[in-house]
Amino acid sequence: MSNIFILAAEEGAENGAILPHDINEVIWSSLAFAIVAILIIWKAGPAIKAAWNGRIERIEGELAEAAATKAEGEAKLADVQGRIANADAERQRILAEARETAAALEAQLVAKANADAAELTARAAADVESAKSQVLADLRAEVAELAMGATEAVVASNLDAATQAQLVESYIETVGATS
Repeated sequence: MSNIFILAAEEGAENGAILPHDINEVIWSSLAFAIVAILIIWKAGPAIKAAWNGRIERIEGELAEAAATKAEGEAKLADVQGRIANADAERQRILAEARETAAALEAQLVAKANADAAELTARAAADVESAKSQVLADLRAEVAELAMGATEAVVASNLDAATQAQLVESYIETVGATS
């Protein structure tokens, strides 16, 4: 194509004119071009302008939507970070509460064990005391029987019951004082 323009320019240069020889052709071509250009500007101009403005508005809308989405994402991120911080604080609170509960439970168990041990010790002491009393009572009864037998054997004569009881009691007191 560039060869055609070069040939036309050389042909016009030989004739000394840049424009074609017929001036009417130039005028009618220029007039037709102006009419077509005016019609395009008049009819297609608003449509082109509307399309251009629509594209600008669409891009601005998309930018605004992207900014809103970004802000929403940042708000959600802040919310999640806040929840994470709250979860850490809640975890610390629960751990502290569990430690306090464990310490209180341990103190309760130690107190109960001590109370049970004291109760067992008291019960054992009472059992020992009861057994001691029983043994002493059994021992006194046996000593009384032995004393009676010995008294009867030593004293050949028959004593009355009151004198025998007095002798047994004095013997028991003597044996109880030495034990």
